[in-house]
Amino acid sequence: MTSQYESHDGEMIRTVFGAATEEPAPGVLVVRLSGEIDIATTELAAEAIRAAVAPPARLVLIEVSAVTFCSSAGLGNLVEARQLAGQHGIDLALVGVGRPVDRPLSITGLGRDFAIFASVEDALQQKGS
Repeated sequence: MTSQYESHDGEMIRTVFGAATEEPAPGVLVVRLSGEIDIATTELAAEAIRAAVAPPARLVLIEVSAVTFCSSAGLGNLVEARQLAGQHGIDLALVGVGRPVDRPLSITGLGRDFAIFASVEDALQQKGS
């Protein structure tokens, strides 16, 4: 998916973003985000996350290994996911956190608010699914 918006000087800026959700086991959803999560794509990310972090899900893994950039808007998506998970009693974890996501999580201190796993397989093994 590609999102475009106009910059202040009138040039079009292209942002590449993708989101796919799969269900590897009943009640377990994996939301795979890729590309840039910024102001141009934040609503697309939010839609994918909101659709997953809702009953009857019991575990949602947000896989971010293919994310190449995460702005404060992207961090907002993750915070919203955590809040929704808490409201619905859903276990939530981040998976495949590389530098583009780890850096803003670390700088803001938000990293300590999330369970983080190296892979979906590790998360499923740890979470008992």
